[in-house]
Amino acid sequence: MAKAPCSRVHDHLSAYVDGTLTPKRWEQISYHLAGCDDCRQEVAAISALCSTLSSSGGRATPESLAARLESIAGEHSSAPLYMASGSGELPSLRRKRVRRATQGGAVLLAAMVSAVVLAVLVAPSPLVITDPVKDARELYARSLTAISVNEAVGAMLLANDRGADFGASETYEPRHSETESIPISAGQAADLLRQAAEADLTLTGTQQVWASDGAGYYRTAHVGTTKVAGEGANLEVYDARGDLFSSSFLPEFGARAFTAPSEWSYQRSATSEQIVGRGAVRVQASSGSAPVARWWIDADTGLLLWAERYDGLGRVNVAFGYKQLFLDAATLDVEGAPQLIALYPASSSEEAGWCVGLEHCPQLLAGLPLVAYASSGKGDALQMNLVYSDGFTTAVVDWSDGVLAGAETSRTDRGTDMSVAVWQSGDAVISVACDCSQQLMLELKEGLPAERPYRPSIVVKIREGLSRLTGIR
Repeated sequence: MAKAPCSRVHDHLSAYVDGTLTPKRWEQISYHLAGCDDCRQEVAAISALCSTLSSSGGRATPESLAARLESIAGEHSSAPLYMASGSGELPSLRRKRVRRATQGGAVLLAAMVSAVVLAVLVAPSPLVITDPVKDARELYARSLTAISVNEAVGAMLLANDRGADFGASETYEPRHSETESIPISAGQAADLLRQAAEADLTLTGTQQVWASDGAGYYRTAHVGTTKVAGEGANLEVYDARGDLFSSSFLPEFGARAFTAPSEWSYQRSATSEQIVGRGAVRVQASSGSAPVARWWIDADTGLLLWAERYDGLGRVNVAFGYKQLFLDAATLDVEGAPQLIALYPASSSEEAGWCVGLEHCPQLLAGLPLVAYASSGKGDALQMNLVYSDGFTTAVVDWSDGVLAGAETSRTDRGTDMSVAVWQSGDAVISVACDCSQQLMLELKEGLPAERPYRPSIVVKIREGLSRLTGIR
């Protein structure tokens, strides 16, 4: 046991003589005195002084002076002076209050610093989005399916993105029409297509979908379709072996907006054409001399029986239509087919609080009206989906809390069936999937928040951490 230096015991020698030390401290100083002649001499001097004072003839301190000293010392008057706080200062009530205030402020400051540090440590890390293009394509397919705009196409694209094996790509021959065509206005074309979209029928049938693979061939799939008027529809996608790959139930969605682009020209067939044994009116949209799309609409019911969409070179990129059709004979298996996505029609957007994440959810984007939306939250992450369509072109916008993987700021993908643009905008990732031209894609992006890197400030981290600790946002 090393001997303590004199400076560490000197202030306690008087208490040692008075016998007011704790047993452990008394033992430590006794050990020191055993080997320190100087300190032993000082202890002897203190003891001699105490003996002299004790034998001073019993003269007492005047009562007036004793009372005054006790009033100054307050609660410390019963303690020896050498135990008083400070360096030689008599204790007082004022000093006591100052000391307590200082100690309280230090404790409060320490608590605040600890809370801030803890808030930063527990602040949620942003969700990392690893494959935003695939996510955007899947959302686009689900939205097409759920809003009953090219529902069979959406179901097939979604199954394809989820790994369905549709076998080797095939060829597709566009439908040839020999009947005479007559020009119609954009409004007349939109009315015919609106009638087709709003046809509320009960039916069963099988549709076939062809989607271009970009190399002159087409991925193709059969989609079993069952509809009950006023209730909704079941869609069943089959793979190349004829096995059921996916099944979904779509609730009745309601009317959708149709506004035919004014820059296109329109024609309809002068006489009906035959699709699955039914008379159909052919409607064609053209840009210049090149066709943009053709639709065959049932003359009796208004049901869309067949459709073809073309790329900028006039080649078919998507086609679909009924191979079998039976009207007025259907029942729905709602429990056996899960709903793919919950969408609300645009008319519901009149309710307060429907738009989340984005500061503003536009009702019109690049000339396309909002037809449906959906919002969701996973933990601390929010997501907002917006579907825009004029009945000809459809764009699906997604806003999600999170960051792109690998410190990316943007990504693009142009396929034969759709184009996708993804970019970081502060603490969120925005994606747009659209079956449209590059020019329209640029206009869509201009109507949405611009690209900005993710750089959270310390204030944001503290706020989010405190929100997580307290549960108050």
